[in-house]
Amino acid sequence: MAANELQPGFTGEEQRLGVFIVPHAVAKVFSFGRRKQAVGSGAVGNEARGAGSSDAHARIGAKSGATATASKARSKNAKKTAARRRPAKPEAPAPGGGDVTEVPDLDFDEGDDSDDDLPSGFAFDMQAYKDVWGETPYEDAVTALFAEYAVLYGRVARWTTSSTPPPMTLGEAASLSKHAETFVKEYIRPILGEVNTPKTHKLLRHLLGAIRMHGNLRNCNTSTNEAGHKKDKKFYNRTNKIINTFPAQLARQSQGTQAVLARLADEVAVAIRADKLRRQRRSLARGGKLTSMTKRSIHKVPRIAVGALAQRPGLGRLASVLGMDPNVKVPVLGQVKFLAELDCGTRLPQTLRASENYRRKGAWFDAIVYTVAGEAPVVDASGTANVRLHYGEVRALVRHKEEDVAVVCDMDAVEADAACPLGQRECTRLKWRVPAAEQGSWSITAVPVSRVRRVVHVVPDFGELSARLGVKALPARYTASVDERRDMRYYENAFYPWG
Repeated sequence: MAANELQPGFTGEEQRLGVFIVPHAVAKVFSFGRRKQAVGSGAVGNEARGAGSSDAHARIGAKSGATATASKARSKNAKKTAARRRPAKPEAPAPGGGDVTEVPDLDFDEGDDSDDDLPSGFAFDMQAYKDVWGETPYEDAVTALFAEYAVLYGRVARWTTSSTPPPMTLGEAASLSKHAETFVKEYIRPILGEVNTPKTHKLLRHLLGAIRMHGNLRNCNTSTNEAGHKKDKKFYNRTNKIINTFPAQLARQSQGTQAVLARLADEVAVAIRADKLRRQRRSLARGGKLTSMTKRSIHKVPRIAVGALAQRPGLGRLASVLGMDPNVKVPVLGQVKFLAELDCGTRLPQTLRASENYRRKGAWFDAIVYTVAGEAPVVDASGTANVRLHYGEVRALVRHKEEDVAVVCDMDAVEADAACPLGQRECTRLKWRVPAAEQGSWSITAVPVSRVRRVVHVVPDFGELSARLGVKALPARYTASVDERRDMRYYENAFYPWG
């Protein structure tokens, strides 16, 4: 957090939303930059923090360097608190000598107060780190720490990721408790040092007992009940506001009103369903067609010429892929709802989006996993035949009379580094598929929505990007050159919760 940010804290909801993305972002946020030039007496500290040596432990091998690195992690919250108390630093004058009147940018300078100093007697246990992680680079260990935390948190919160969580039996509870113990002993302790907090103690020693006492840990989530307080507050003015009597009056007013509103909502829903059924029967009587997806219609769906739709990123060959003249107009959707299938076979509803300007906030093109009809299965090492899966990013959704079609820019799965913490946790590494020269710059496929298995969350490989272009490099945009976009690498985010 910057010194001049006004955000006072970090809410629990924001923490939960960050769990599944931090493992991918940590390689970018905590990357080692280029070695800085010595400037004045403070150059030694800058060089130690900015060193980009190829030897992983040259960054943390010396005890003083490791101490400085661990100190920044341990004093992070204290530094943020002190930084918020200090006024924002004035912005430097413009190069021309004039005054700068714009709002200053966020200031992430470290400051020079005592909060930046190491606590008395602090030391990083390098031997404890090497006993567990050996010669693993420290930044890779930190990535593994956040990735393992995302896996553990998903199990505790019962997240539905690429598959649904198993039932919470005593066997599953014992496995979860063992997982938490391993996380504390092999990740937190050697990487962060001693962490003596009540939450860490409960995670290490009392997780199994909590599950035995309360059952599924999602039952301990009070957010649903607390969200109902907003509805009850509206009826406070209808009470006599006397401390001994207003709770019962508030509950009676709120529950009675909500019961009436629920009954009216049910009556409206029944009327809407009956009206839709009458319309469908009337359409059949007039010679219309009633499909299994009764909500499919081209009424009020915008029509766009195929040639205009081909202006979207990567769709230059759209006319030849669809077999249509560029001047033909087709109904184009911004999103479509379908029934996805997870790796475990569970079905759940998902929304597939492909919009060039979603709600006027920019492009939103979802990545998907899909199958091809009639393709031979893949046999794994155990001899089991599995359906061959393909990855791609949907750039357009076209509605046909028979079925909706997703126009996909194809991606290929590539081997991740054997020591990569993300690849070890089922995050598939991806790159853009390069077609033959006569087929244009991008490989695109028309995929029926019925062949789409599920929507996946895909993020850039920030570690590869930082190593190739530096820590300040940004992922290639859709407007970047073809070579820049082809050089990008991505990961399927296996930690993303779909339910």
